[in-house]
Amino acid sequence: MSLVDVRGVVLGRKDVREDSRLYTIFTQERGKVEFFGRGIRKGKAKLGGHLEPGAVVRCTVAPGKTGETITAVERSHAPTSAQQSLAHVASLTFLLGVTDAITKPEAPDAPLASFLEEALSALESLPVTLALHARFRMWVAWHIFSAVGVVPDTTHCSHCRKPLVGDARFSKHHGGWVGQECANLDPTAFPVPAQVRDFTHALTRESWAMIADQNITPVIETDAARVTQAELHHVAERAIPVERFVAFTRALG
Repeated sequence: MSLVDVRGVVLGRKDVREDSRLYTIFTQERGKVEFFGRGIRKGKAKLGGHLEPGAVVRCTVAPGKTGETITAVERSHAPTSAQQSLAHVASLTFLLGVTDAITKPEAPDAPLASFLEEALSALESLPVTLALHARFRMWVAWHIFSAVGVVPDTTHCSHCRKPLVGDARFSKHHGGWVGQECANLDPTAFPVPAQVRDFTHALTRESWAMIADQNITPVIETDAARVTQAELHHVAERAIPVERFVAFTRALG
């Protein structure tokens, strides 16, 4: 039996059988993978405390007929942000939940794995400012969109591919911006100022330090929040459960 080492972020866990858990971990080497923690809920088991959601871990796993089992864990980051405030809990829940919802199993993505660790580190030092947490969640969402290749083109209409000039509309059905000529194709598309396209473009490319310091008006930030939620629904093809815990706008969160 050959053992394998992987490094990654624990996205979630669920109880299985009488004393075990199934862990979802986004790894550097293999992308999103599920591993068993057999007997991990027993009173004397020691591994479970290292595998809470949001932890950065290096696991040794053993293959088996019914799946891979964790045999050893070394934790390099504990999610202490979740102990700071409800805002931190919501942001951590959102980060892990969106990653799990829109990534596919066994799809290696080392840049995304590194980004998750970067985002967890940024969250640790984030003050309890609700508006800042709202912006942080948008930054997380658009970086993940970029990683999985679903970022809307900010320069061309998603329907006719003509260049966008000035303000446009965002269509959650098309998953992108549509120009004025195509706006009537989706009656639910809503108007978006050009500055919002610029801001969402920056959210996919800039570091958190750069985004946190940007001087964005509440109106632009609120419009960007609407676009973010519409794109989440388009990508996931459903409302993501973690959204009920978070808000993207200054008015709500």
